[in-house]
Amino acid sequence: MIFSKDGFQTARFALMAGTLVFGSVASMAWIGGATGTSNGPSQFERYISLGSRLGTEALTRDLNMQHPAGTSLVSLLARLERAGFSCLPEPARYTGYDCTWRRAVSDRRVAHIRTHVEADGVQVVSIDPQVGVYLR
Repeated sequence: MIFSKDGFQTARFALMAGTLVFGSVASMAWIGGATGTSNGPSQFERYISLGSRLGTEALTRDLNMQHPAGTSLVSLLARLERAGFSCLPEPARYTGYDCTWRRAVSDRRVAHIRTHVEADGVQVVSIDPQVGVYLR
């Protein structure tokens, strides 16, 4: 198979263009992953360090301020799942979601956050988190 000079030049330019596209997409993905999001697991350390009662009050206030009633349920669930929560539909009524998050704080202590999200269609009605730290 013999390539003409024009065919070789076209193939070379196509390869360079593909490399540039791949490199820019990979760079953007790396930058996005390197900066992360503010929704990572470490955002809950503050609530856990406050203890069960004060942590629950602070988390309730912050979540309800960031996702008030009537806002998108999808964005709230996406945020919680990015932060490490596992969210399942409420088994009895299917009008809300139960989301849980667990993390070992030390050898014997486990932090646990349970959040119940009440929804009306795809809108948030209420958010009720509970922060706890338990011994194994």
